[in-house]
Amino acid sequence: MTSITSITDLSFADYTRRQWDEIQADQLLERAMALRPSGNYRRNERGWVPQSYPGFAVVSMVAENPGNENLPGILKAIQAHLLEQCPWEEALYLLPAESFHQTVANTLSEERFLRHILRPGLESTYPALVAGAFSRMPGGAHRSLTMRLIGLGIFGTAIGLLGIFDDEAAYRRIVDFRAAFYADSALSALDVRMTRPFVGHITLAYIEAGLTEVQREELASAVHAINRSLEGAPPRLKLASTGLRRYHHLSAFLREEDYPRFYF
Repeated sequence: MTSITSITDLSFADYTRRQWDEIQADQLLERAMALRPSGNYRRNERGWVPQSYPGFAVVSMVAENPGNENLPGILKAIQAHLLEQCPWEEALYLLPAESFHQTVANTLSEERFLRHILRPGLESTYPALVAGAFSRMPGGAHRSLTMRLIGLGIFGTAIGLLGIFDDEAAYRRIVDFRAAFYADSALSALDVRMTRPFVGHITLAYIEAGLTEVQREELASAVHAINRSLEGAPPRLKLASTGLRRYHHLSAFLREEDYPRFYF
């Protein structure tokens, strides 16, 4: 009998250490050498075309949280700097500013979304299930959490700005929320479960073409240089609330009036 390995969030110390490790020069080069195209976007004569990637997630949109008014501009400047150093417009897809977000809890996407939500006809009732889970959580203190964005990291198919919490209580608020969310029986019945530990990050770009070894080295070097430029004044992300969002692809996260929201 096959069992699903239990996945848990990291301790505060391990989480913080992991984030710092990911932005070190040697790790960036190692990650760059393992990069592969995501397949989330295709380019034609008119430009980039998003590919289908349906699902629901609980996310905090950058522009919707008070205190982040200047952050989208900072993130766009980082994107521009990256493309200037790595001018591979056929390979780097830069996400639009309106898509910038922090995922607080993944729920269901792609085949699992189709199997558990879309095909059974539960898309219209799913928001109420999430709202029920939110209502059963300990009440939020309505206090904005702050994440310090320490540098770009390179993931398997993407590049994103990684964050840490200077206040351990803020990190605990996130992981406690996630623990309660994934423990909700109504959601668990639909196979909503933790599939990866929490990683504070804002995705800025996807890789959409194979890179040469030289390009991979140049990418790691460019990312490291950008990170060095952020050291003196790292930007900060404010997280006051999170909420359910529907997406058909990874450039737009949509909210309907009946979609629930939770205030930290």
